[in-house]
Amino acid sequence: MKEPDRLLASFCSSVRHSQVSGFEVLELLDTRSTLSQQEKRLSEKARKQLEEADSLFLKHAHQFYAAVTQVADLEDMRRRASVTHSHWWWYLEKLTVERAAV
Repeated sequence: MKEPDRLLASFCSSVRHSQVSGFEVLELLDTRSTLSQQEKRLSEKARKQLEEADSLFLKHAHQFYAAVTQVADLEDMRRRASVTHSHWWWYLEKLTVERAAV
């Protein structure tokens, strides 16, 4: 299995489970960031799968955020990893607020 396909399979599987530890959420965020660097190598079908997984990620954002706050300061983690704003999945606290407003 190619690296982008392996990462996609891992991400798709992980977002299905919203009851995870904060450490697993951090791993999920890292996986999504790595995957974003390889998105251009994904087939059209794989891009559709990623879109669906991102939707599921957004649906569970509040649970992921609650889990990660138990183990880390997300803002500090973003700073340490030099996360850019284009990596929206790292901004769980904002996604949670936006989702609540909908």
